[in-house]
Amino acid sequence: MSKAILNPGNQKSETRKAMTSHQTTSRVKCSQTCGPRSAPAMAVAALLVTSLIWGCVPQKAMTSESTRKKVEVHYKAGALYLQEGKTPQALKELLAAHELDPVNPDVEHALGLAYQQKGMYDQAIEQYDRALKLEPKLTEARNNLGTVYLVKAQYDQAIEQFEKCLQDPLYGTPEKALYNLGMAYFQKGQPEKAIQYYQKAVSADDQNVMALYNLAFCYESQKQYAKALENYRKAIKIDPKFKEAHLQIGLILTRQKEHDEAVRIFKKILTMDPDYQPAHFQMGVTLIETGKVADGLKKLEMIKNMDPTGPLGKEAEERIEAIRKDKSKAPTKEAAG
Repeated sequence: MSKAILNPGNQKSETRKAMTSHQTTSRVKCSQTCGPRSAPAMAVAALLVTSLIWGCVPQKAMTSESTRKKVEVHYKAGALYLQEGKTPQALKELLAAHELDPVNPDVEHALGLAYQQKGMYDQAIEQYDRALKLEPKLTEARNNLGTVYLVKAQYDQAIEQFEKCLQDPLYGTPEKALYNLGMAYFQKGQPEKAIQYYQKAVSADDQNVMALYNLAFCYESQKQYAKALENYRKAIKIDPKFKEAHLQIGLILTRQKEHDEAVRIFKKILTMDPDYQPAHFQMGVTLIETGKVADGLKKLEMIKNMDPTGPLGKEAEERIEAIRKDKSKAPTKEAAG
């Protein structure tokens, strides 16, 4: 009784995110969740945001040099707390800076990031809008505004902001807006257009493993498995321990009935991370499909015990019960009379 492969993208601990501000193009995790993993999976990615830089735009309405220095101290402390993931402390410092200078676009931008990191998306939008009204050329804030719309599934608004970023000839990190456009179009149900933007993001930064991974996933969603494998392997070449990319290769090989090679890949992943549940799960499924039911059931029992209330644990339990039910219905030989 074969069921569709459960892609580990269902696991919330491995969410794909858009590219937000104090993050770079390396694989990271942040508070914003959105983006593609496979159907049912999602790609590992981060909202690409642009870094906070004090003084990147003119400071306005400063009453004195003394006040300016106080604002700078609070701002830099807030930015540091943001990078460390200490959002409450960041907000405290940045609000202090805002009180001293309520028309400083850098401070308003940083407050937007803090609210976004805290999951207060409406407040983040308000802050980014204020920053852009104060300094329309603060394209970093515009990219970050787009990522909030992306989190809120307001894809047209997100696309509008990312496209405006690309219209700025002075924008120093267009690969972030390109990547985020790929995510927006994928989430909007337009994988062909997502592919175009991921390709552009890779052209702008060929070391961006997230763009390569999501590009590969888009090809996989369109059943273009050769191109998907090519780009997953490119991502692995950059980051050999990118276990999610290894896993997707294993899943494609399973679909192509190359079970022995798929099992070899799942084993390789487990040498990198012995507790990586999706690899255990997929190995169990693959072993069962190849007739090694006892070995496969051991893997599924392991997942059931490791993740009793999570999606993989529940799926493992369902498969175990289905196999047992099938066995109980199997005809038995009658004793010879």
